Amino acid sequence: VRSRGLGDVYKRQINIWKDLKMKKYNIYGMGAAIVDTEVIVSESFIKENEIGKGLMTLVDADRQKYLIDSITTQRIPVKMSCGGSACNSVVAASMFGSNAFFSGKVASDEVGDFFVKDLNRSGVDFHQVDPSNGVTGKCLVMVTPDAERTMNTNLGASLELTYREVDEKALSNSEWLYI
Repeated sequence: VRSRGLGDVYKRQINIWKDLKMKKYNIYGMGAAIVDTEVIVSESFIKENEIGKGLMTLVDADRQKYLIDSITTQRIPVKMSCGGSACNSVVAASMFGSNAFFSGKVASDEVGDFFVKDLNRSGVDFHQVDPSNGVTGKCLVMVTPDAERTMNTNLGASLELTYREVDEKALSNSEWLYI
């Protein structure tokens, strides 16, 4: 049995480093493609609509539409951005200089178009095979005056995410997978 010298160990580490440097993406994320809609609401809005303050609650499309319609009729400023846990992590990595890629499922709707454009503006490449016929996932983020965030999320098309949304070429060309 021949033991390896330190030179062999260093050569192996350098080869691993070279392989990583040759990858196109530092991080490949996959998860729910959600559009976050952030609004400031009053404590009374939370109480009147029987919303669990400070919680993230999954809701159906009708409940979410009702809440969004109730808020938008009050002419409250709205901030929208691409979101979802994995997406937010990949966007943050991109903002810190990483080359990033994200796979998710959006619908063929205005909200889905917004998600893809906002993600691309954040410097993240996106892959989707076929858009869903349903609705793109949305998270209504309600912020009360005490800065507490309450989220009502409808996963929408993200529920249809399958192995088909994996871009194998981009994945194999990535250093890390984040799900």
